[in-house]
Amino acid sequence: MSLDNLQQALESLAKGGININGDLVLEKHVEHEIGNVESGGIGIQIINGRTSESKASNNNAGRPKRAGKTINKAFIYDAEDNSNTRLQLFFQGLIALNWIKQDTDLRNFLSIFSGGETSCRIVWTGDINALAELFKELVTRKQFVKLPVGESIWLMVNARFWDHEGNKEFGNEKLGATRSPVEQKDNIDTLVDILNPAISVKDLQERLQSQY
Repeated sequence: MSLDNLQQALESLAKGGININGDLVLEKHVEHEIGNVESGGIGIQIINGRTSESKASNNNAGRPKRAGKTINKAFIYDAEDNSNTRLQLFFQGLIALNWIKQDTDLRNFLSIFSGGETSCRIVWTGDINALAELFKELVTRKQFVKLPVGESIWLMVNARFWDHEGNKEFGNEKLGATRSPVEQKDNIDTLVDILNPAISVKDLQERLQSQY
């Protein structure tokens, strides 16, 4: 998948939004829509505040084939506007790139960045190198996403993501031995920028449109 797919997702979001199930809403005025439109008028439907964890679907949880240390903690991402707008854009970007399953539950996804307790795992369908590099950027280099006290980056990534089979861990050693996927650099940089509080969602959209 190219960056074009991510741009298309952002353009669709600008016209409509994301509902609670993580589906694109192609019309701004939708019956039973949830949330409100972000101030600034770019037309993104958001869910204010932290979303509570829902019952995990079969796609996001299961009995592990190989279980490591049990960690029921979430990554920490605090948006300045106290909403989940950026995380929902991040979620849709991963969907557009086919890096997470198309039917991934949005509530479960938001819960793994809530800073609280969660047992949810997200099925990663992309390359393990892209997963590792993405979190190196978000956690270690840019520090937009923080770790719970006392936890390490690979323990957390391993605890919150399954491999493509949906019930198997990647393993800390395997995650730590990954390479930087040069061919995915543009996609990773764009996803990281979505969670960069210094770049507005509007500016990000305009930048993507100017590039393509």
